[in-house]
Amino acid sequence: MIPSKVESHLATATGDVKRTDPKSAEQVLRSLGVDPGSEFGEFYLKYQGSFISPRPVAELLDIEGPAIPAIPDQTDYVRDRFHVPQQYLALTSDESEGMYLYCKDDGAVYDLDIGVLDDFLEGNVPARWATFNDFLVWYFDVAP
Repeated sequence: MIPSKVESHLATATGDVKRTDPKSAEQVLRSLGVDPGSEFGEFYLKYQGSFISPRPVAELLDIEGPAIPAIPDQTDYVRDRFHVPQQYLALTSDESEGMYLYCKDDGAVYDLDIGVLDDFLEGNVPARWATFNDFLVWYFDVAP
């Protein structure tokens, strides 16, 4: 379930944040290997981005649509460029020498600094947020 504070925040967002074609989004989720019933899936079935945080951090990408890159494009890029393993999806670009990665295996979100890429690839960088919803609460800067 999407945290109510996140829902309230997005209800005040400008632009069209409600997803207009959830069936298309569900196809993309399945192609990425994400359960549509997961926290990640639930969020992207309901909302479309890209999203800007009140924090000075990277833009949260959408899973589909006209904005490039979207999560599938950026994920392909970081897998090719940085050899990021298949279980991770890129939630943001790597423009600031870092990125947020979602782990499909356990739903955790990583705050990856490219400077510690080797440590990350060796499994020595812990997740910063245990769940995608924890990440959303932080990203949108809303108190839990």
